[in-house]
Amino acid sequence: MIAVDGFDTSAIAYVAPALTHIWHLPHAAMTPAFIATSVGAVLGYLLSGAIAKRMSRRSEIALATLAFAAFSLLTVVSSGILMLSVIRFFTAVCLGLVVPASISLAADSAPDHARASATIAAATGLSAGSAFGGLLSAKLIAEFGWEAVFIAGGLVPVLLLPAIRYAIPREQTQTSAPIDMHRTIDDPVSGKTRGLLAPGLVTDTTTVWLVAFLGFLVTYLFIFWTPMLLLSYGFTASSAALGAAASAFGGITGNVLLFLLERRLGVQRSLIITISITMVCIAGFQMDGLSQWAVLLLIFGVGIGTTSACVGQATLATVLYPKALRTTGVGYAAAVGRFGAIIGPSLGGFLISLGMSAQRIVLLSCVPLTIVAIVLIFSHTRITLQRKALTLS
Repeated sequence: MIAVDGFDTSAIAYVAPALTHIWHLPHAAMTPAFIATSVGAVLGYLLSGAIAKRMSRRSEIALATLAFAAFSLLTVVSSGILMLSVIRFFTAVCLGLVVPASISLAADSAPDHARASATIAAATGLSAGSAFGGLLSAKLIAEFGWEAVFIAGGLVPVLLLPAIRYAIPREQTQTSAPIDMHRTIDDPVSGKTRGLLAPGLVTDTTTVWLVAFLGFLVTYLFIFWTPMLLLSYGFTASSAALGAAASAFGGITGNVLLFLLERRLGVQRSLIITISITMVCIAGFQMDGLSQWAVLLLIFGVGIGTTSACVGQATLATVLYPKALRTTGVGYAAAVGRFGAIIGPSLGGFLISLGMSAQRIVLLSCVPLTIVAIVLIFSHTRITLQRKALTLS
């Protein structure tokens, strides 16, 4: 289901070049639809934890999946940016309900020592859906038009509904989940939102939220604007969707790398490595005379770090928060990230409207990535010192 979510979330980016051509719009005109997608996802993420306290996560996932399938099918009747933006908003709300519930369910199903790995594996579905969706969308747009992308995005979730019923086990709601007191110290919260800012968790929450906000900012800048920016490199409207696919395949590679490194190095140091790869590829965009294959290869490299940062913030949340706060923690982290996802595409649209080159926009994304790396270094150092202090005592 997370893979389907990844496809539907990125669908607006796949069709953006075709829509601006058909509707005779400037590239920056797609900004409202991009923002509406991110705002809707924020609302969905914020509601996910509260809903999980009132019904099972299986029911939440099934109902939200049915709803976003319906809104995806409704998208084909859009006749302009306003209508498209409204429909994408409600689609994204439903998509936002699915991800935190699915990730926390995967984390809770794994033993403690494998929780981070389970989270990475589950969240990789977003990249997989985006990657294969980009390849499929290029074919669908060329053969059947942009509407086919949303028809596929609506039909596939409906076909998967029986799998949700039989593959996801029954569970109780999370209202009575036990608290891990050594993480919350003296704060006796029971899944309440304020528990994320309890004395024993506030530093961890700050780390998770900063990584989420800045990671999503850069990631969604690339997700939404890469197909449009590729037009400046000579790509056609239909082939530009391949850029989103290249980034998503890079994301899968980054998640696999994160999965392999995490048990040996921990989440923080593993993320620093993947983000460093991305910054090297961003520097590569500054070279002149890049071929289309070289551009796709660099986008692949960018996807390694940007996507792993999004997965990494969820992984940090599942590792750092106790079980009773896990769905809420993942949901709020993703919501904070989505505020970055709102600012990223908005900033991209603004810079494009000013006539800034694609190379310059890509280069500027190094700034938030550098901040993420610094925050992760600080987090790793703090936890290492805490463990040494406990050992000495």
